[in-house]
Amino acid sequence: MAYLWCDTNDALGGWLADLAPGSPVYLDTEFMRERTFWPELALVQVHDGREIRLIDTPRVTPAVLAPLFSKHTLVMHACSEDLEAIASFTGAYPEAIEDTQIAAALTGEDMQLGYQKIVQMLLRVELPKGATRTNWLKRPLSEEQLHYAEDDVKYLPEVADILRERLASQGRMDWWKEECERLLAQASREELPEDAWRGVKGAGLLPDDARAVLSVLAPWRNKMARQRNLPKSFVIKDAQLLDLARARRSDRGMLADVGLHPKSIRRDGDALLALIAEGQQVPPPPPLPGPPDAREKKLAKALRGKVGQIAESVGLKPDVLMRRRWLESLIRHPERVPEPLTGWREDVITKPLLELL
Repeated sequence: MAYLWCDTNDALGGWLADLAPGSPVYLDTEFMRERTFWPELALVQVHDGREIRLIDTPRVTPAVLAPLFSKHTLVMHACSEDLEAIASFTGAYPEAIEDTQIAAALTGEDMQLGYQKIVQMLLRVELPKGATRTNWLKRPLSEEQLHYAEDDVKYLPEVADILRERLASQGRMDWWKEECERLLAQASREELPEDAWRGVKGAGLLPDDARAVLSVLAPWRNKMARQRNLPKSFVIKDAQLLDLARARRSDRGMLADVGLHPKSIRRDGDALLALIAEGQQVPPPPPLPGPPDAREKKLAKALRGKVGQIAESVGLKPDVLMRRRWLESLIRHPERVPEPLTGWREDVITKPLLELL
């Protein structure tokens, strides 16, 4: 199957107008994010069931492409990062998705099964991996890149059909729908400013006073990263944020001592010092949960054994049923069941574990 190169609004609009409303499309994306906060969508590969189109997104208008994502179910493999790239380009997340990596996990395969691996496993086709790490924004794209991009959706309809059959025979189509809706909801959920400090590596080791300062610094860094379209580490590195939070001084010399670049100090020094002063006056947020104690470790071991038994009985990998953080949360707060343990998991795994607890 030869692909069609699509780099004009007219060609894109005409094709989209001919697609049946609500029909599934098999899709992948290529994007770049090495030096930006927002992923830059470089290419969208679409198999509409008849033809493959490679859409040159830098050459087309987001509003023209947006109906592809809002009026069709997007069938993708391991699509969490693709969702963010699409939202960055069009300003909105897709309306409906079907993730074949999730489908494979619900049929009993590994939770992180890659696209090349599943194509080889289900279709006996070996796909090359050569163009994975390339500059997708540079034009013209090489023949290797173009064929790699084409392969990313060429076999996706067949893979999806096989997995749909397996899920239907196991009575798990509703499970798949629920998990895909959960993934889309998680991807589109914005981080609350008051939770930004939790994403700073090492934050859990800070004392109360330093954690209070960090709770003010971290949202500011995230805001600047968005405004400047820079990775958060390009604004201030995690280690520097921790040093600022722990600092007992409030002067520009301290900013230099923690390793901030002179240009950063000139641009952001006054703001940082004001934020540190503010953080010294606010109450600290509750600390992150500590490591499990002896009792919790003993319970976790017993519950993991139960998870393994149930996983084997239903033909799933244990980590598809239960993640470590969900288990720890369930042990510490059995009255507050983590959201992923509701729905189809409630009867399969949650109730049996709560009975043991």
